[in-house]
Amino acid sequence: MLGKGHCMEYVFDKSDLLFEFIKINYKLRRILQNKFKYYDITFEQWYMLYFIYQNEGCNQKMLSKASNRDTGAITRSLNILADKGLIERKVSFQDKREFLIYLTDKSLNLYKDTSKLMLENSQEIKSIFTKDELEKLFYLLEKLDLNL
Repeated sequence: MLGKGHCMEYVFDKSDLLFEFIKINYKLRRILQNKFKYYDITFEQWYMLYFIYQNEGCNQKMLSKASNRDTGAITRSLNILADKGLIERKVSFQDKREFLIYLTDKSLNLYKDTSKLMLENSQEIKSIFTKDELEKLFYLLEKLDLNL
């Protein structure tokens, strides 16, 4: 029996589902980080280039929402990308206080090269599963995403 003021303690361990997600996330990020090192970008910077590529002329708020990061962190990342010559900011015609973000020729080439790496990694991961397992996995991940 537990004494007064004590409660049963929950111990987070490797049998926990959250632990598995954290472990897999860490492994995937490490693999990608090692591959992106050659291109002098981080995974987060690649994701921003990806989003800008898909949404040419987007603004900082859109990037913040898509990446689930606060606008301050997005500003710092955009400054780094701009210093590397990978993006350019242009004043919006509709709102002079807003900047729209575009890829440069340098980042378009980098994005194309690194996208090949992402595709190779994706295919490698998919090869682990059967078609049915992949369908179930995607279904379950989408369900989790929608409910978080």
